[in-house]
Order: sequence, then structure tokens, then C-alpha cells
Amino acid sequence: MKTTILTVFVMLLAVTTARSQQTRDDRSTNLQATTPIAGIDEATFVGSARASRLIGSKVYQGGTSVGQIEDVIINLDHATVTAVILSVGGFLGIGNKLVAAPVNQIKVGSEAKFTTDLTKEQLINAPAFDFDKLK
Repeated sequence: MKTTILTVFVMLLAVTTARSQQTRDDRSTNLQATTPIAGIDEATFVGSARASRLIGSKVYQGGTSVGQIEDVIINLDHATVTAVILSVGGFLGIGNKLVAAPVNQIKVGSEAKFTTDLTKEQLINAPAFDFDKLK
């Protein structure tokens, strides 16, 4: 009886050890099997920002806030940013409208402060942006 229990214990230990080793081998194989995609490396991301971090940022003309980034429009054919959608006018989100500003009109300064030479009046008087135009 003691021999049978000892035999079962040794077999379980051997199986557990083999599975553990296989799992470690699988992990190391998966880590070693990664191949970088051409054009993507650490240098690619220097000076870049995630769109999700831009959304909600205020845009200033001088020291005055003239709008807030609501969205970013991307040209899928050329993989470029076409426009930044700004929320302008209104008070506390009431009475505001969305306006498309060309991406080259929005600059980013120190501490990720977004600025533009467009005035608040230019943005308020610009036509409202309609997301249905993207369909």
C-alpha cells in the first residue's frame, strides 16, 4: 500500500514537473518568436501621442481658450491626420458646436499645450461639422 501511494506520488510529481517545464518552454518560445514589424521601433514613437490623450484637451489662441478637441479625423487612404474637431462656443457644454480645423492650424507647444492662430470668432463663425459627411 505504501509502495502504491509512493509510486502515485512520484508519477504525479513527474507529470507536474514535465508540464511546468513545457509551460516555461512555451513561454520562452513565444517571447523569442516575436519579429518586429518594419518601420516600427522605439524611434517611431518619439514625439507621438495617442489620439485618446488629445481628446478633451483645450486649444488656446494666445492665453484664451478657443475650443476643446473632441475628435481627430484621419485620411485612411494616406494614413494622415486631416482635421481636428473642436467644440467651440457655448458655456459648460451648452450651446457649443463642432468645427473642423485643419490639422496644420493646430500646434502643440511645451507641456502638450495646444495652440492655434485661429481666433475664437473665426471658429464660432465656421460652419458646424457634421459627422455624417464621413460616411
